[in-house]
Amino acid sequence: MQLLSSDKKTNTEEVIDIGKYFIMIKQSWLKLAMFTFAVTALTTLVVFSITPKYVATATLLIESEQKKAVSIEEVVGIDSNQKEYYLTQFEILKSNQIAERVIEDLKLDQYEEFNASLNTEPTLKQQATDWLKSLPMLAAYSQEKPKTEEEIQEAIRQSILEAFQERLTISPIRKTQLVKISFESEDPKMAARIANAVGEAYIRENLDARLGATTQASLWITNRLEELKQQLRQSETALTDFLAKEKLVDDSGIDAQSRAVINNLTERLTELTDRRIEIESSYETLKNAQRSNSQSFISIPLVSQHPQVLALKELQVEAQKEVSELAKTYGPVHEKMLTAKAKVRSIDSQLKVVVRDLVNGIDQERETVLKQEKLVAKELKDKKDEYQVITVKKRQYEALQREVKTNRDVYNLFLSRQKETSATSDYEAASARFTDYAMIPQKPAAPKKGLIIALSLVASLGFGVVMVFLLDALRNTVESVKNFEERFGLIPLGGVPKIKVKKDKGLDSSLFFDNNEQAFSESIRSIRTALQLANIKRQSKRVAVTSSLPSEGKTTTAINLGMAYAQMEKTLLIDADLRKPAVAERFGLKKYQQGLTNHLLMGTDIDNCLISDDISGLTILPAGMLTPNPQELLSSEKFAQLLETLESRFDRIIIDTPPTLPVADTMIISRLVGSVTMVVKANSTRIASVKATLSRFINNDIQIDGVIVNQVTNKAVKKEYGYGGYGSYGTYGDHQTAPFSKVQEA
Repeated sequence: MQLLSSDKKTNTEEVIDIGKYFIMIKQSWLKLAMFTFAVTALTTLVVFSITPKYVATATLLIESEQKKAVSIEEVVGIDSNQKEYYLTQFEILKSNQIAERVIEDLKLDQYEEFNASLNTEPTLKQQATDWLKSLPMLAAYSQEKPKTEEEIQEAIRQSILEAFQERLTISPIRKTQLVKISFESEDPKMAARIANAVGEAYIRENLDARLGATTQASLWITNRLEELKQQLRQSETALTDFLAKEKLVDDSGIDAQSRAVINNLTERLTELTDRRIEIESSYETLKNAQRSNSQSFISIPLVSQHPQVLALKELQVEAQKEVSELAKTYGPVHEKMLTAKAKVRSIDSQLKVVVRDLVNGIDQERETVLKQEKLVAKELKDKKDEYQVITVKKRQYEALQREVKTNRDVYNLFLSRQKETSATSDYEAASARFTDYAMIPQKPAAPKKGLIIALSLVASLGFGVVMVFLLDALRNTVESVKNFEERFGLIPLGGVPKIKVKKDKGLDSSLFFDNNEQAFSESIRSIRTALQLANIKRQSKRVAVTSSLPSEGKTTTAINLGMAYAQMEKTLLIDADLRKPAVAERFGLKKYQQGLTNHLLMGTDIDNCLISDDISGLTILPAGMLTPNPQELLSSEKFAQLLETLESRFDRIIIDTPPTLPVADTMIISRLVGSVTMVVKANSTRIASVKATLSRFINNDIQIDGVIVNQVTNKAVKKEYGYGGYGSYGTYGDHQTAPFSKVQEA
C-alpha cells in the first residue's frame, strides 16, 4: 500500500453496500426486537386506557337561491351565487353564536364532559401545575390575584365553549352545496343529538337574521319613500323652470345645426389655408427666379402647366430644332440662320412676358385667398363662441334631466320594494335543510387501536433501525479491515482477530503456534504474504512495525510476524522501543536483558545480545538497559552500521518501534528501513489519530507498505461478510515451545 500526498485524489467510485446494512440489522435483531416489543406494549396499554370517542355526522344542504318573495340579498348584502357566500355559511356553522345556542338548548354546561369544573377530582395536568407552583423557586411567580365570581363564571363559559368547538367539525363536500356536521363525544347518543342540534341552530339563526333584516328594511323603506318623493318633485320643478327660462322645448336640435356649421367652416378654412400656402410658395419661387434671371421657375407646376407656357415651350423647341438643322448647312451669319435665331429670341421674350403676367396674377390671387381666409376664420370663431354657450345650456339641461330620471327610478324601486315587503313580511323560508340527520354511532371513531398499535410497531422498528445505522455512522474508530478501506480509501495488509486473554495473564508469545488460535496464525501468515508482495520490487529485508499510540498491539504483531517469517527464512526481531521495551518480558526474559543499548553504549558484543528460539527459529535482540537519550542512539552512525551488519547475517529483520505520535523515534528508524508497517487497533484507535500518523509519514516523505487492523472482533467480520468470522481451515501440526538459547556465531 503506497500513501499518496494529500493533493492527489483517487478516482474510485463509492458503492453503497446494501448487504452491510442487512448484516447490521441481523446482528442487532435482539435489541431491535426488545425495543420494538417494549414500545408496542407500552402503546397498547396507553391505547386501551383511553376513553373511546364516538362521532356522529349530519348532512346539511345550503340552498343557493333564497325562497323569499322579496330579494333579501339586496337587503342584507349577501349574494348566494358567490363562492364567498358558502364559505361564510361554513364559518357561521363554526361560530361561537351557534355553539352557545346549542349549549343553551341542550344544557351542556351541566355535563362533566364539557364543564370540567363539575369534576371534583383534579386532573393529572392540574396536579402537575399545582406541584410546579408549590416549588419554592416558582412560588413567587405563581401568585395570582384572586378572581371575582364574574371572572370565574366567564372562564367556565369560555372553557365550555372551547371544549364544544374542539369536538365540532364542519366539512364541506367539494363541488356540492352539502356540508357535513360532525361531533365527537364520549356518549354516542349525545354526539348524534349535538350534531343535529348544530344544524337546527344554524337554520333558526339564519331565519332570525333574515326576518330581522326584512323588518328593518321595511321600516327604512317607508321612511325613505317620503324623502325620495320630495326630491323627485323638486328635480321636476327645476327642469321645467330651466326650459321656460331658456325658451327651449327640449334638447333635440339644440346643437345639431351649430355643429354642422362649425364643421363646414372648419373644412373651408382648411382649404383656404392650404391654397394660400401653395400660392405663396409658388409666388416666392417665381420672384426669386426673376431676380436671379434663372429659368428654374419654368419647372414650377403653376407655370409649367399653364396653357400659354406650354404652347410657347412647344414653339421654342421647334425654333431651336430649326436653328440646329440650319446650322448644319449654313453659317452663323446666313440670312436663314439669323431669321431662325430671331424667331427663338422672340419666343423667349413672349415666354418672359407670360411668366411676368402669371406672377402678377398669382400675387392678386394670393391677396384674394388671404382675405377669404381671414373672413372664414372670424366667422368660425364667432360660431364656436356661440356653440359654447349652447353646450353649457345643454349640459345644464341634461344634468337636470338625469336628476329627474334618477329620482324617479329610485322612487319607483322603493315603492315596489315597500309593497313586496309588506305583502311577504310574515313569510319564512329556510336557507338550509337536512338531507341526512345524524344517527347514533355504533362503533367508536377513536382511538383506532389496531392502526395505532401497528403504526407504533412500524415506527419503533424503523426508529431502532435508524439508530443502529446512526450509531454505526457516528463511530469514530476503525472497526475492521473493510471499514478502514472505506474511511481512508486504502487497502490494508489484513486484519488480526481479537484474542481473549485473562486479566491475570498476559498474551502468550507462542500464540502463533497455538492450535486453538488457528485463525490468529492464519491471519499473520496472510499479512506476511501481503507484505512480501508489497516489497516484491524492492526486496527490502528491514521491516519496521509501529502504531499511532501505545497499547495498539504493535509488539504482539511484530513478534508473531517475526515468527511467521522465521518459518521461511532466517529472521531477527529487534526491540527498538527504547522508552518502554516489551519484547524481552513477552519472551520471559529479564526486563532489562542486555541488548541493543548495551551494544551501542557499552560496546557489548552483538552475539551476546542475541537470543534464539530453537523451535520457531526466531532470533531476538532485546532493547537492553534504559537510556536517557534514545533518539541520539537511534540516529547514530553506529546503529546504522549495526543494521548493515545484521542485514548481512539475516534474511529478514523485524523492528518493533515506539508509537509514532508521542515521540519521533519511529521517523528516525523509518529512514533506515525499507518497509514500514502500521498497526491500528480496531474499535480503539480514533480516526483522527490514524490521519495524524499517516500525515506525519507523508510530510516526512516516508512510504508505508501497509496497515494491519488489530483485534478485529468476530462481530465486525460477520457484519461485513455475513459468515462466521475468523475460523480455522485445518491444522499445520503441533508446535511446542522450547527454552531460549543464545545464537551460535555464524
